[in-house]
Order: sequence, then structure tokens, then C-alpha cells
Amino acid sequence: MILYQKGDLEAFNCLYEKFNSLIYGYLRKRVHKGTDVDEIFQDIFMRLHHSRLRYKDDFPFEPWLFAVIRNSLGDYFRKKEKDALAVPLDELQVTPSSLLVEDAHNLDALIPKDALLTKSQRQSLELRYGEDFSFEEIAKALGTNATNARQIVNRALKRLQKLIKPEDT
Repeated sequence: MILYQKGDLEAFNCLYEKFNSLIYGYLRKRVHKGTDVDEIFQDIFMRLHHSRLRYKDDFPFEPWLFAVIRNSLGDYFRKKEKDALAVPLDELQVTPSSLLVEDAHNLDALIPKDALLTKSQRQSLELRYGEDFSFEEIAKALGTNATNARQIVNRALKRLQKLIKPEDT
């Protein structure tokens, strides 16, 4: 890695040859979609390239490389979770008349009564999407911290998602 830091491309080829099958196999065990494995695999080597100057030779290379792999996988799963929360508008089964809300700041008309949301979840959704509050502002309104406010909103969205798109049974 030190040689690669100094610009030796053959050193990169050696690193790639030594670790590519190990990394690819590791990814295949954790990610089931082949195209996603290829994308993450490429991302790992791009990160290795971009962060090569930050590598310190007093730290063993393999644990450093594993941190790069772990970060790439973490980003992949966070993106996948975020994408799972997004429901395309054409999949929502609502009529245009049900989208008419007289008070733009009151989301009660859009949130079904059978959504089984807690009072704080319902309020957090109103503040986040009706009032466009930040998580810090929601936290103040609910008497909690920003991290907790984010979790409340996330749990409410997950409940709504299950209601809109029930899991296959």
C-alpha cells in the first residue's frame, strides 16, 4: 500500500490480485443481488484509491481494507433501506379527491385512522411534513432529543408503509 501511495500502479495490481476474490466472496455472502455485489465491489476499490493517501503504514493494511469494505456495505444497506421506504406515487391507491386537504398543515386527512400511529408519531409526521420542521425542532416540540425524534418519524413512516404496501403472506 505504501508503494501505491507513492504512485506505483503495479502495487495496486498486486493488492487487487491478492484481495479481489476474498472481497468478492465476502460480498456475495452478504448481498444476494449480483449487480449490487459488482457495484459495491467497484465502490470498495474506488474508495481504496481515493483514500490511499490517508493510509498510515503504522496500521495493518487488512483491517484498514476491512473498514473500507464495512463502510461500503453500510452505505449500500442504508441506501437500500431508504429506497424501501420510498413508495412511488403510482403505487399509492388513493383517489385525487382524497388528496384534497383544506389545511395544508394538518395531515390527519391524509393519514388513515387505522394506521395505528401513536400520538407522538402522528404529531412528528405533521411537524416534519406538514410544517417542514427539522428534527431538532420536532425534538423540542416533543420534549426529546433529535435522534429520538428521527426514530419516531422513521417508525411512523414504516407503519404507514406496511399499511400502504402490506408484506406478502
